[in-house]
Amino acid sequence: MAYGQSVTFESKSAARCESGVLNVSATVVDAVDAVEIVFVIQSTGGGASLTNWSFSFAPTLTSLDTRVVDTTSGADHVLPDTIRIAAIKNGSGDELAAGTHVIGRVNYTTSDVCSGTIGLSGATFAYAGGNCGFGCGLAVPAIVTQFVKSSDNSLVAPTITPGTITIVNVAPTIAAIPNATIPWGTTYLGTAVGADLDMPRGCETLTYSKVTGPAAMTVNPTTGAISWPTVGADVCVHNVTIAVTDKCGAAAQTSFTICVSNQAPSFTNCPVAPIVGFAGLTISGDLNATDPDAGPNPLIYNLISFSGPGVFSVNPANGMWSWPTLVTPAYTGTFTASVAVSDAANVCSPCSPANADTCTFTIKMYAEGVVIEKVHGQLQGQYAEVDVSLLPSTFVNYPIAGFDLLIQYDQSALSFTEALPGQFILDCGWEYFTYRTSAFGNCSGGCPSGMVKLVALAETNNGPNHPDCFVNTGSVSEVLAKLRFLVSNDRTLNCMFAPIGFYWLDCTDNGLSSVTGDTFMISNFVFDYYGAGGVDTYTEISDSLAGFPTDLGAQAECNDGIPGKGVPLNIVNFWNGGVDIICSDSIDARGDVNLNDLAYEIADAVMFTNYFVQGLSAFNPANLIQGRIAATDVNADGLTLSVADLVYLIRVIVGDAQAVPKTTTGITYTSVKGGYSVSDDGVLTVSAENSNVGALYLELAGNVVPTMVNDGANMAYQFDGTNTRVIVLAPYENVGTYEGFSGAVLNIDNAEIVKLEMANDEALPIVAKLIPTKYALAQNYPNPFNPSTTIEFALPIAGNYTLTIYNVNGQVVESFEGSAEAGIVTETWNATNTASGVYFYKLSAGQFTSTKKMVLLK
Repeated sequence: MAYGQSVTFESKSAARCESGVLNVSATVVDAVDAVEIVFVIQSTGGGASLTNWSFSFAPTLTSLDTRVVDTTSGADHVLPDTIRIAAIKNGSGDELAAGTHVIGRVNYTTSDVCSGTIGLSGATFAYAGGNCGFGCGLAVPAIVTQFVKSSDNSLVAPTITPGTITIVNVAPTIAAIPNATIPWGTTYLGTAVGADLDMPRGCETLTYSKVTGPAAMTVNPTTGAISWPTVGADVCVHNVTIAVTDKCGAAAQTSFTICVSNQAPSFTNCPVAPIVGFAGLTISGDLNATDPDAGPNPLIYNLISFSGPGVFSVNPANGMWSWPTLVTPAYTGTFTASVAVSDAANVCSPCSPANADTCTFTIKMYAEGVVIEKVHGQLQGQYAEVDVSLLPSTFVNYPIAGFDLLIQYDQSALSFTEALPGQFILDCGWEYFTYRTSAFGNCSGGCPSGMVKLVALAETNNGPNHPDCFVNTGSVSEVLAKLRFLVSNDRTLNCMFAPIGFYWLDCTDNGLSSVTGDTFMISNFVFDYYGAGGVDTYTEISDSLAGFPTDLGAQAECNDGIPGKGVPLNIVNFWNGGVDIICSDSIDARGDVNLNDLAYEIADAVMFTNYFVQGLSAFNPANLIQGRIAATDVNADGLTLSVADLVYLIRVIVGDAQAVPKTTTGITYTSVKGGYSVSDDGVLTVSAENSNVGALYLELAGNVVPTMVNDGANMAYQFDGTNTRVIVLAPYENVGTYEGFSGAVLNIDNAEIVKLEMANDEALPIVAKLIPTKYALAQNYPNPFNPSTTIEFALPIAGNYTLTIYNVNGQVVESFEGSAEAGIVTETWNATNTASGVYFYKLSAGQFTSTKKMVLLK
């Protein structure tokens, strides 16, 4: 019987190569005189073992003083090892009392394995002392764990609880590595520092490695030293992870960032003040920049943006830029250019946020130029006005305070009559303008047949009045002068071009003076008009080596200086013009109302529409009015300025009708019936037989403000001082068929209709009659009468009617019966055979009846 006695081997965990102590305890229920414990130490998993072990009795064991540790037959310190221990009472009172007692200790050192177990459990001890150890001739007993009870010296076999030593690897740790920022081109140096609690016991080694990071980065596996030589391509943030690993494969990691930075280049000469240039010249400059860290790549210049026209180019290698300009309005004004310089390094914020610098500068472009107008479609035998102007007002001209212009013309085609100061002179309040036509010096027999010199000064004295402006900006006109010519009626000049151009006898001709008077501006380029392709085109004819006199511009000798004016500035461009005498066969340009050589365009319809509200002033200038009137006979019926022509023009524009060939004339069109009426509240209603109304033209007495009541039509109107002119059309832009309109159109506020003209949507003229809105019987006229009188009545709809005349006795004297369309019906009664007296006439139509009185007086 066990009585609950037991032996327990402690279980615990131990690190690799760790020395420790494992207790062996006995639990005694009844006092014992002897304890004998036999156990085995053996590997139970993972190849674990003990590199050394020993057993000692516990110092707390104060009884059983006779003790023995016997390993002679089962322990060689190469597991498994069997150990026998025994402790025996050594006299009275030395027994082991009831309770739990630590009997002894197993002192051990674990082996270097990453994981595993070592077990301690009960075993049988094979005694190695020979047969006489227990008495000669006696059998050798099998020794096991047992207690000897004090009470009766009986043997007790206690229960045994095995113990286990579990070898556990301790994972390494690694210290954090701080983030770093270094310039590109330098080498990053750092050290990873790992730790492991297994290392002090001498059985651990650590290995360092790069988990993530730049390809060129190296990590010493033994020391953890980190090295990375950076290059320009490395600029930016790099994430690095370093690991430390022990022999068992346990690892720890730390991550950090390395910012490889770059210093961006910067411009050293970015212009602050605007760069001033002149249209027609190539504007250029040179931008320089420096790079503090000289890389990582050669500097590259490039254009970011440019607000001007044309091609603005930047040399990517050296920053030199250029902008070839033309002498057109688009090239004048203030323009902004932005140029960048970059070292092409990577950009990442906030590590290295920039690799470039930007230079933004302005170019203020002037276009100093004088233009002689090219007059189109000039009729012979009439006056032509030719403007001499600064470049159009969209240009920004260099301020001027005077000019001296010499202009040539062909006297065989043009007779000069006068020169008038232009609106620029008047707007700006210039004080002096004159012209002359003779005494220009010796041309060596080669003078043009006609010449005129124009001279103007902004200010001639320091009086109370001063000029207001010197440039043609804003609302200021660009016209310097108006030349008036009578165009020859010589028919051999039909379809010819009479040129008008600039001429130079010496360096002072065709010059402009600055406001301060210290700069005299002369020609840069001269352009001659040739008008190819139906548009105003020019070709440059400048030649500074031709010699005076010339029409090719100021000569090179002028650049040596002009007496009294110094060295001039070659910035003025001169454009020649002239008068284009209209061809006789194009005077009647059917459908080309604006005479721009493009017939049947929206602009023609707009100008023709404007005629109906503005009158002939819509066809100005005066020299083009007759040609434009002739062009309005669009339907070729021989009648101009009709609403039928306007509708036909619109139909051709929208593609709803074919244009009538120019050679076709005298077409007769059948008119259609139509009508109009005005309601009591002033609403005008129109109609056309079997069609819509295509256009409606009205003249209303007085100054009237008509209002539209039809969403399917558009209206324009204008008071001409006597009547209000009104035109109504259906919309025609972006449509495939011109639809017209009908019904209630507009409210004319019961104004008197002075004139009404309509055409239907097929451009046929409408014979319109007034259609009453209700039945009515008018008073006869004349009244009294002798012998005939007229009786009118209104039928709002077609129908039958009876008009009966009675005497005072109620007898029927005369009767008129019939049917009529809606409108005003007129009947005439001839009372030659009727006696004088009072008579009555009665109208019956539909449900309407009315009676009025009349007097026959013979």
